[in-house]
Amino acid sequence: MPRRAARLPRLLALVLLAGACACRDESPAAVPLVVPLPANLGELDARVVDRIRAAEGEVRARPGDAQAWADLGMTYGSERLRALALECFQRAVELDPEQPRWPYRQGITLAQLGRMPEAAQAFQRSIALEPSYPPSHARLGNLHLEQGELEAAEQAYRRATELDSSYPGGWVGLARVFLQRDQNDEALAILERLRQEDPEDRTFRQLLGVAQHQAGLAPELPREEVVADEDIPVWNDPWELEARRFRQTPTLLVAGQALEAGQGEEALRLIEEARAQGADVGETALQAAGAYLSLGRLDDALREVTTLLEREPDNTSALLVRAQVHDKQGDRKGAVAELERVVALQPTYAGAFVALGRMRYSLGMAAPQEAAAAEYQKAEQALRKGIDLGAQESEVYFAFGQVQVALRDWEEAATVFGDLVEDEPELADAWVELALVRNKRGDLAGAEEALARAETLGTASPKLFQNVQDALKGARARKDKKEKRGTEAGASGGGG
Repeated sequence: MPRRAARLPRLLALVLLAGACACRDESPAAVPLVVPLPANLGELDARVVDRIRAAEGEVRARPGDAQAWADLGMTYGSERLRALALECFQRAVELDPEQPRWPYRQGITLAQLGRMPEAAQAFQRSIALEPSYPPSHARLGNLHLEQGELEAAEQAYRRATELDSSYPGGWVGLARVFLQRDQNDEALAILERLRQEDPEDRTFRQLLGVAQHQAGLAPELPREEVVADEDIPVWNDPWELEARRFRQTPTLLVAGQALEAGQGEEALRLIEEARAQGADVGETALQAAGAYLSLGRLDDALREVTTLLEREPDNTSALLVRAQVHDKQGDRKGAVAELERVVALQPTYAGAFVALGRMRYSLGMAAPQEAAAAEYQKAEQALRKGIDLGAQESEVYFAFGQVQVALRDWEEAATVFGDLVEDEPELADAWVELALVRNKRGDLAGAEEALARAETLGTASPKLFQNVQDALKGARARKDKKEKRGTEAGASGGGG
């Protein structure tokens, strides 16, 4: 999703370029060798310092060796010092431009930083150098999938399976594409085969459970432990195995785990520890903002993402977090402005359009009547775009139906909620909305039936339920009264 500017400081770039020229002239002493190091190296944990110093020593001993630079980059990557890792991988590319492993590592690191378009370009460069390496195609597919580009993702995954039918990465990717398209049978066929081949693989178990739930074969989503990026299986990926040799348990990984567990204070403590060890703002700001959000410290969360955006104004992850902060502060217009920026930067990101549609709907609900209609129209456009891009979840259709109700498009709303309860008959709130819509269309019996179904299931919106119930009681009373008058009029006429 995010995009971040990938440029060395100008002075440092010039020094490195001069160093490269000096190496080619076989006079490396002519220009001092500049090796990127953490700003606070002396404050780092002794274990980390030893590892960095050892890798730095290899670079100084062999400044023209691309592998030495890549090893230093992989050392930094293992400690989540990814900005420094990128500098090293770029130096490796400059020294050995025909080696596909270096842009491959750039792509992985850029993706971890959220710089998706740059990551895709890096993988494309790697593929151009080595088109027959399946993991490169699968990782490129992952980037397309994350941005809602299902056709491009499928094409990349299929190429990975064609190159190596035993490589699970391509098959897992295809299953994820099928799940996005609600092609559950196709996803199940792939995942059941993978599960049979390796019953212990958590990725296979998780996705199979999701597919079974989505197909209505399992009542609940699987409660598997979430697989962190660093723990995704390597499968048949020797280039990634090379990097895993350098992996330790970095502080920020532990901070992320604390944040996922709802331990905001502990996450902040670990983030501050990582910063004291030299972790960059780009590495830590989003995690810190998430921790502050979990603790309700909105001003602190806003400060973190704003600092990051001052450096990286096109970072869509930071923009999304700032939109969330604005929303929690009650500044919906500010949130909308951030989301508009996100969809402008990533016009194929379905989730951002959905978030924008929901926020526009909220603005309409709070706006005066004359302004509300315009907001609802914009909400409809954004949600429809998100759906077209692949956001097919029931909650998205539910939001889209609510917008149709706000627009008083009863026919469209009836279709949306009718389809929704047909696909997922346990959604009580959808039955309430359907009851409201049917009543508006004059189908009182159908409305009463829908509301009765919602009452049986137990709605999560008691106020709306009560409002619809009162409306139906009033409609029923009026209808009965009208019918009674008609009967009395008929009887009177017959008696005359």
